[in-house]
Amino acid sequence: MTDQIRPRPGIMDIALYEGGAAHVAGITDAVKLSSNENPFGPSEKAKEAYLRAVHQLHRYPSTDHARLRQAIGDTHGLDPAQIICGVGSDEIIGLLCHAYAGPGDEVVFTEHGFLMYRIYTQATGATPV
Repeated sequence: MTDQIRPRPGIMDIALYEGGAAHVAGITDAVKLSSNENPFGPSEKAKEAYLRAVHQLHRYPSTDHARLRQAIGDTHGLDPAQIICGVGSDEIIGLLCHAYAGPGDEVVFTEHGFLMYRIYTQATGATPV
């Protein structure tokens, strides 16, 4: 067999994402707010929630986010079916690009914006602008 499995055109042109480094002269443990780091650590409520869930952390979580979407909808008077949730902005950006972009489309974003915009645009075969 002479055929090789090949990635879609452009996939190999995507540079790996590298999170920004935090360098501050004289500081050894800088907090990167641009990466959503919290200088105060987790809240007491988050710690309590973790302890309540600790015996179920080995289970795969629900991916429909139904309870969260319902709570957001109830709080803000929105239809939960019109709310999308994900595990971080990367997943949401990926879902949007896969749903709405592809070959022949252009995705517009700022020159110095989040690198994942470009990566997901290229991964779907769309043109980054």
